[in-house]
Amino acid sequence: MINVQKIKPTRTCTKSYSRYSSFKEHLEEDFNKSCGYCDDPNLYYGQKLDYHIDHFKPKSRFPELEVEYKNLVYSCPYCNRAKSNKWKAKNGFIDPCSQEYDKNLQRDDKGQIQPITERGEYIIQNLQLHLKRHEVIWTLSRLEKKKQQLKTLSTNGVNKLEVLKNELIEIQEKIDAYITGGLGE
Repeated sequence: MINVQKIKPTRTCTKSYSRYSSFKEHLEEDFNKSCGYCDDPNLYYGQKLDYHIDHFKPKSRFPELEVEYKNLVYSCPYCNRAKSNKWKAKNGFIDPCSQEYDKNLQRDDKGQIQPITERGEYIIQNLQLHLKRHEVIWTLSRLEKKKQQLKTLSTNGVNKLEVLKNELIEIQEKIDAYITGGLGE
């Protein structure tokens, strides 16, 4: 079992803005270009353009936190819509920048997000982290990383490794073409 997030997000922005949407570029970098909740890279959702800014504590219930950077989460559209205005003061959502997040959720070797605790189960159900899309995108991300590693290999002449490398790159390019056409539910 591994952590849901490959790299733990850390909020670093110290600027102030009158509109929370002005924080989007800072959030994209601080959250490693991935959803704070499911860790799906924005690459597979139209990048920054289609990613959302979630108010960890919903702005409808906590209007004073609407432009507070520490309350904002870079979020894929699926997690943001699933979370919506849900809020439970005790044993509810956990800020994905917190180390506590890793104590409640994990991934198995197939990329499925699993609960460690009852609170983790609450998060999975309310954010719909059990959906297949998160496993598929996790697998695509792993394939992309392997493709990049294969591209850096230098070999002498054509051998089985070179053939394999080219086949994997071809597969990834087909997947990339599919993704740019849109990834459904």
